[in-house]
Amino acid sequence: MANIITIVKNTIIVEAARLCYWLTKPFFNKNIWIVSESNLQAQENGYDLYRWIEENAKDIDVYYVIDQSSPVVSKFSGKKNWLAFGTFKQVLYLFHAKRIISTHGLWMVPDEIGFLKKITRKTLNAKKIMLNHGLCFLKNGKKFYHKSKFPLNDLVMTLSPKHKAIFTDVYGYDDKDVAIAGFPRYDSLIDASQSSKWKNMILFMPTFRDNEQDLGEKFKLTDMYNRIKLLAEDSKLNSALLSNDCHLVIYLHQNIQSYVPFLKPLENDRFKVLSQSDFTVTELLKMSKLLITDYSSVLFDFSYMNKPFISYQFDYDSFVLSREDKAIINMRTDLPGAVVDTHADLVDEVMKYIDSGFFMEEKHKKMTSEYFTYQDQDNCKRVYQAIKDFK
Repeated sequence: MANIITIVKNTIIVEAARLCYWLTKPFFNKNIWIVSESNLQAQENGYDLYRWIEENAKDIDVYYVIDQSSPVVSKFSGKKNWLAFGTFKQVLYLFHAKRIISTHGLWMVPDEIGFLKKITRKTLNAKKIMLNHGLCFLKNGKKFYHKSKFPLNDLVMTLSPKHKAIFTDVYGYDDKDVAIAGFPRYDSLIDASQSSKWKNMILFMPTFRDNEQDLGEKFKLTDMYNRIKLLAEDSKLNSALLSNDCHLVIYLHQNIQSYVPFLKPLENDRFKVLSQSDFTVTELLKMSKLLITDYSSVLFDFSYMNKPFISYQFDYDSFVLSREDKAIINMRTDLPGAVVDTHADLVDEVMKYIDSGFFMEEKHKKMTSEYFTYQDQDNCKRVYQAIKDFK
């Protein structure tokens, strides 16, 4: 019942905004760009681009859309140029917008009765730009992001010819639909390991498995828990951490952050377990000298800073080969970092990087350059220009 009431309310708001749009169109002179991520987020490509435009492009009336229930809505306290999702003003400005830019699709169109939402989507006059969220290399997203299906399909931002080819060769986009400009969030990706809270910090940031969710204390029976426990209790590794003044930090994926208390008893002077309330992912990546992950795309963010990573693929057959949406690249041979399968090999590889002063090998730097045309802090500027010039 509540959902029906919400849809009816949305329909009244959207159709009133549509009428007001036609009445105000002849004299409405704002150059509106709508920017967003998901309905609750303001932390990466969308938010970073929004802030850059706000500060550097005074001819653009940029607005960020976010739900009023978002835990980060306080970021917009005192600001006039943000729009609460589902309000009359948000929908009116959506109709008037010249550009709609997002990382997560066209979610900012409220649900309406019947086919009205589809009609609203089709009648929006704005150019619809996909900023991108992930890098697409580690999972084939054709069924979601193909040009015939994804609603933000006028222009797509990519990182390199290698990245662009996924959209032109696999996802059905024309060459003119895809710009190589970078990701706005990379402007703030600058190595900060020298000022890290923990000296010579090594970060273990694995992704999650579907069978790991909602386990409660049974998480302690999973392979992931036991792999982390092996690291915490490995005498050879702990000796190397101590003698080289290094620290190993564990940070679980947001979907399984509830298991942090089960890992806390493993902590010692050199082994730390963090939660989301301690640091953001970006902060941790910047603070670390070496990243250990498995199949998470954070490895690309890390290599963007020319820092070494290890892909610990202890369950490659069960995790990667069993996935319906296979990776675009070969995850055994095409990653710009080291790949290991066993705990012993992981420890050996970590010690090798400690001994080298956490030096990124030249072959991995060369591979990184194939994924990133630019490794600088001008991504927002290039993305803005590509969006502005798009006809």
